[in-house]
Amino acid sequence: MKRSNLFIYTPAHLLPARLSFLLNRKLQPEVACQEVQLEMLDFAQLGDCADQLQEQGLSTTLHAPFTNFNPGSSKKRTRNTSLQIADVSLLLAEKLHAQRIVFHPGLVPGCTGKKLDIWLQNNRTFWPEFLAHAAEFDCTICIENIYESTPDPLIKLFSMIDSPQLGHVFDIGHWNLFGSEKLVNWLNEMAPYLKHMHLHDNHGERDEHLAIGQGYVPFSTLFNWLQTANLLPTITLENHTLPEVEQSLKLINKHLPKIFEQ
Repeated sequence: MKRSNLFIYTPAHLLPARLSFLLNRKLQPEVACQEVQLEMLDFAQLGDCADQLQEQGLSTTLHAPFTNFNPGSSKKRTRNTSLQIADVSLLLAEKLHAQRIVFHPGLVPGCTGKKLDIWLQNNRTFWPEFLAHAAEFDCTICIENIYESTPDPLIKLFSMIDSPQLGHVFDIGHWNLFGSEKLVNWLNEMAPYLKHMHLHDNHGERDEHLAIGQGYVPFSTLFNWLQTANLLPTITLENHTLPEVEQSLKLINKHLPKIFEQ
């Protein structure tokens, strides 16, 4: 059975309570681990939820924690913390049968020159064991743009590691806040690495996570590019309330109907 490419933001600790809603609507969750520590989650219970979704032909993605996560840090303590976060996150992703697992890059604004070189080299040694683990259960590790003004640092990372298990999750809301490169240029440059997308809207001042069409993000440009490029990555609607999810679903259904195909 062909699976839908669409997911919706679902806090990890709320997945059991929202399972019936997801099953009834045939919606797939991106299980987000930002509001509660991994150690506080019941992995067995979450795995049971994923099993029930899988029985109905539905899948999951996982958003790993990002607090204190920087695999390229020059500080050994931070890298060790990042190793622990990635290790536990991969275990949870396997429990969830996740197609994708999203990580933040940990890059601080303005990281260039020697600092960027150090960050890249530390990433080179950080990811191989996790990429091998992800391959065992057919999961792709995706690195999200946060503060990056251009795609260049992430392109350097992807081309350096050069693994089919590693790719880009393009967050259009973050691009609207921090990107200095035109949307189409960013997408064209990242196309070889593009695996996943986060869609949400804002007014260009803060990370509001609004429904599609409620802010200034140029979604028409994005939808046109996807159709022209003939690409359909997996997509998560990263709205934080169900009414906003419903509004985004209507617009996605209008502009990208193929994403619902199963």
